Amino acid sequence: MYQTTGSVALPVALPLEEGGLLGGAQLAWSAYGERSDDNVVMLLHDLTHSHRALEPVEQAAFQPSGWGTELIGEGRPLDTSTMHVVVPNLLGSPFGSTSPVTVDARAGLPYGAALPTVTVTDMARAVAAMLRGMKVENVRALVGVGLGGLVALRLAALFPELPAAVGVLGAARTLPEAWRERLGLTRHLLRLDPDFHEGQYAPGQGPKRTLRKQYLEYLRLVNGPTGEQAQEAEADAFAEGFDANAWALLCTAYAGGDVTDSLAQVRAPVLMVAAAEDTLAPPSRVRDTYHLLSAAGVRAHYHELPAPSAHASLLTQARRLHGPMRDFLRRRS
Repeated sequence: MYQTTGSVALPVALPLEEGGLLGGAQLAWSAYGERSDDNVVMLLHDLTHSHRALEPVEQAAFQPSGWGTELIGEGRPLDTSTMHVVVPNLLGSPFGSTSPVTVDARAGLPYGAALPTVTVTDMARAVAAMLRGMKVENVRALVGVGLGGLVALRLAALFPELPAAVGVLGAARTLPEAWRERLGLTRHLLRLDPDFHEGQYAPGQGPKRTLRKQYLEYLRLVNGPTGEQAQEAEADAFAEGFDANAWALLCTAYAGGDVTDSLAQVRAPVLMVAAAEDTLAPPSRVRDTYHLLSAAGVRAHYHELPAPSAHASLLTQARRLHGPMRDFLRRRS
């Protein structure tokens, strides 16, 4: 399978939703499958994943790469024998795109907490700018997982002529209120850690104890109490390998993301996919989004993975989505 990676400097300064401009921004990306005129599929990753969807997983308990092995490839839901799958690293994510770990050329130091607030809307606009930089005017499908699903819905509303279809896995119009409150407190709680230093800690340092605690709580709520030892090990590795400022930025964006008022602007058909035991995107909330889309005149479809299936199952059991996604995308090709 043809595979490549790179980065795109956004052609103009990015206007930010909360004010100001972000100049010199770039997005890293990976792509899988041969490109033709009309076969580009954009795949947007979840909260802590990277753009390296098929690369070998890291030799650590926390593995931001390799998450798409059941989703991308010949005979899989995103079939690379007919699709060119492009996976950007979302704005604010610390794996090559502009984020708090990026060195500010003016200061010669990482942005840290000085990077402006980035929202789901900003992430969507950055992806659209990246596509313009890659000279892609339309995509066969726009697919997002978790946080990426929320960004995909916003992108489809902002640029309704861009996607021919939209697939949303494990996301709804907004997070449940309990999750919004929890993730919205992320930055505040990190600031209470004496190692935070107002977000200007040295590279590789920072509030690791609080970061570990927060991520472990996240894992337990998303995955349940099973595999406690593995979750402890993953939280240890996460605290060592993920930047706290980037975690705070991404969690804040996720908590504040709400596309309810823009659903009526979507023009492409939408497939909403839920997992029966997903707490981040409970089936009831995903169905609610499906009904709102339908009421707005969008050709919406709903599919649910039966139990046992949690948020992670949408990737680990992605082959179970081959039929629904193949049929949905085939009707749009």
